[in-house]
Amino acid sequence: MTDTSTAVGDIMSRHVLFAKPDQGFTQVARLFSEMSIHHLPVVDDKQQLIGVISANDVMKAYSRRLDKLENKTASDIDEQLAVADLMTSQPVYVSPATSLQKAAELFTKHNIQCLPVVEGKTVKGIVTSRDLVRFFATQ
Repeated sequence: MTDTSTAVGDIMSRHVLFAKPDQGFTQVARLFSEMSIHHLPVVDDKQQLIGVISANDVMKAYSRRLDKLENKTASDIDEQLAVADLMTSQPVYVSPATSLQKAAELFTKHNIQCLPVVEGKTVKGIVTSRDLVRFFATQ
């Protein structure tokens, strides 16, 4: 039985780190590793959502270009690969009032693992499929 009264805003992570489209590949890769996170909303200069980048996006990009990046410095790599090159543009997102049922449906329908939580035009948080599993496992 699902709890229809719980909304995404009740379980989302509110302390969200962001990426910028011009941010370098190695900087974002390091952030994923050091912070033990898997997704970052990408925002423009007005802090509006323009994309999402995942640790998986970073790993795929690196493995596809491994032969070209093998003997490069971090700054060389960052010149060749930026967040804008790797991110998913126009990501699926939800509002804090979205039900957990609807969030689960979006995860399944779009085969995604995170949903930025947007209110107005501002990112207020992020919810992941792991957050949903954790919530339902403790009910």
